[in-house]
Amino acid sequence: MAWFLALQGPSQPSHQSSVYELQDSTDVEALAQELVSAVTLDRVVAVPAMLPQNNRKRQKVTLYVRPAAWAMWTFYELTDDDRRALMENNPLLQAIQAQQAAQQRAGVPQGGPGVNPLMGHGGAHL
Repeated sequence: MAWFLALQGPSQPSHQSSVYELQDSTDVEALAQELVSAVTLDRVVAVPAMLPQNNRKRQKVTLYVRPAAWAMWTFYELTDDDRRALMENNPLLQAIQAQQAAQQRAGVPQGGPGVNPLMGHGGAHL
């Protein structure tokens, strides 16, 4: 099971957190203690994390977090099955997949000119 760190900022809505998968070698207890002690000193904590490069490969990185800048942080564990279930039930991901399927049915090439989400039309009109 993989450990995750969710960071919640004071100005973020409660359902929006920055979530990072921790490296397998991370001592979660030691990291939690370091985050707690860094709050009062307003210093940076190095967090060993994993960032996805694609569906199968993840890159080891180090995040530098100022715990004093976050209102709350949470650690939690997820199995691979739990993670897949979360992705399957993610409404944003489902909407993106539905849009891609509709574009394929309509014959719009992937990555080609489609509807600009900001302007509401295809391409730039001058």
